[in-house]
Amino acid sequence: MASNHQSGFQDFLPVMAEKLGGEDDDLLSMLKEGDFDGDGALDQMEFCVLMFRLSPDLMEESQFLLQEALDQEIINHL
Repeated sequence: MASNHQSGFQDFLPVMAEKLGGEDDDLLSMLKEGDFDGDGALDQMEFCVLMFRLSPDLMEESQFLLQEALDQEIINHL
């Protein structure tokens, strides 16, 4: 199943590279860095970890969103 996701991703790699202003090799390098289990594809957790490493500001925003969701959950159960 991972190979299906991998080939689907590779089909979009040139488009992503163009939109991000990088080269295919740069993106492949970045993706290899995030592929912790070495299966040639990024699963959801690997993708999230990679995005947080590349953009630390995401962590701050995600903490805010998590707190907001927890607060809403508490309100819904009262």
